[in-house]
Amino acid sequence: MTTPVPSPELAQIIEEASGVEPEALTPDTKLTDLGISSLAMIEIAVRIEDTFGVRLDDATIFSLPTVGELDAHIEAHRS
Repeated sequence: MTTPVPSPELAQIIEEASGVEPEALTPDTKLTDLGISSLAMIEIAVRIEDTFGVRLDDATIFSLPTVGELDAHIEAHRS
């Protein structure tokens, strides 16, 4: 059994960008495997800032390869 992504809000943001159901996301899911375009990644970064108050610049959003790493980064930088 896989561990679910800890943040339902993040799972929803990723679902809206990729069409992948939140239940299918695990911490090890690679963002590049979800078919998310560069533009959609920027939109995800904007939604993360709106939802969590965490600003992700372009270099940061593209340096976090998995859903789990993205979620951990958000949790570590929440305001």
